[in-house]
Amino acid sequence: MKRRMIAAIMAAVLTGSLMACGSGAESGKTEPVAESSEEGSEGQSRQEETAEGEMTGETADAGEGADGGSSLEGVTLQVAHNLTDSNADSFEEQFRVFEEKTGCKVEVERLSSDADEMESVLLVRAATGNLPDVWVNSVGAKLEAMSPKENCYDLSGEAWVAERINKDYLSIVTDVDNGMVYGVPSMPSNVAGVFYNKKVYEELNLPIPATWEEFLENCQTIKDNTDKTPVMSQYSNPSGCQILFLSQYYYVREDEPDFAQKYTDREIELHESDAYMRGLTKMYDIWEKGYQNDNPLEISWEDAAQAIAEGSSVHIFCRTNIMSTVATVAPDAVEEIGFFPLPDENASAQGVGTWMPAAWCISKNSNNTEAAVALLEFLTTNEGVDAYCAKTTPTGAFMLNGVELPDTVSSAVKEAQDWASKASTPVMEYYCNIKGSNMATILSMVGTGQYTPEEAIAEIEADNAIDAQQKEIAGW
Repeated sequence: MKRRMIAAIMAAVLTGSLMACGSGAESGKTEPVAESSEEGSEGQSRQEETAEGEMTGETADAGEGADGGSSLEGVTLQVAHNLTDSNADSFEEQFRVFEEKTGCKVEVERLSSDADEMESVLLVRAATGNLPDVWVNSVGAKLEAMSPKENCYDLSGEAWVAERINKDYLSIVTDVDNGMVYGVPSMPSNVAGVFYNKKVYEELNLPIPATWEEFLENCQTIKDNTDKTPVMSQYSNPSGCQILFLSQYYYVREDEPDFAQKYTDREIELHESDAYMRGLTKMYDIWEKGYQNDNPLEISWEDAAQAIAEGSSVHIFCRTNIMSTVATVAPDAVEEIGFFPLPDENASAQGVGTWMPAAWCISKNSNNTEAAVALLEFLTTNEGVDAYCAKTTPTGAFMLNGVELPDTVSSAVKEAQDWASKASTPVMEYYCNIKGSNMATILSMVGTGQYTPEEAIAEIEADNAIDAQQKEIAGW
């Protein structure tokens, strides 16, 4: 992460926001902090994702004194987040169990439900030395904006961090220059791929496609033999326009592991990557071959979920939180939905792109570091995950090694977690802070045939250049 200094004037400009969002402030219904501008919501407020490797131990011993008693008795932790409803209930249950185990009291502060306002408040509090002991912070560029080296406690010395935190998640909360680790996942993440109607696949005896050509063959079979729509495209909001394209980054990174950094440093152009261009080509293929619905700009996530559940459409490119929408609009059809990765060229090199959850961070200036570390350690154990799941049925995969999702989770989400455990990457913008404001519009035009892939990449590159220049990124 590159250090970014917080302008002193921000404290004066945002003082009003800080006063309005003090300890105990109530907030209305909201979505969790979005990790990226396209995060959106497939009718859902949750973010989810998966695990890898083995988790050591079922419970945390953090906070245990030399005599077997708790060393945290009488300590009070100030913990801040902006989540409401089910995710907040899950956090509360985790804190309750932690309090019972350790004797440490957790006082929760609800920050503003408006993500931008919450982030501004945190920046001011960082600048004035007034961060809570523990708080939820978006990852990627928004964590970088917090100047984590100056404001976040370094967790790299804790053995359990490397053992329990998924390596992909660690890669976006670790300072590449000094190895400092600034956070752990606060909740599950979203895995992107193809969700499909299993009944239709069984009726037509369709194989699970391992390449893009095989996927197109399945779509043609559906088109030739049924009155069903092979692909339900949902382009009425920014998230729907971008999911297929952004999840293609798994294959971009497989071809060029340092692609995001090289692009940031202007050592490579987007159009020079065949894998990057294939993301645009896939969107164009679906339109050009007549495989998608006629009105993608008018379809909501609820419409899309209903169509896939009933089988009038067979595939949709989306993230795992679509399953929560399916559970709402067609609860009896949840187990009729399956999952497979976005196919590409190589059948033996499949994988998924992921949208990562916000991180629990500890203030570097906290007077309760021992208790704060003990809390984060507990949250990464199976016991901590069980407490979370006692209040919320995950619609994605935890970024913790060795975690098994409960039986209440849909089989599609479990399939997505399995893929994310063995072959996944965060999408590009977790590694690259360059993204033009017109990305969603450009992609929707590709998906409706108004731009060819070649026309679209020229527009994306020009749009990104403006964004990089506005952000004063070196070399642009």
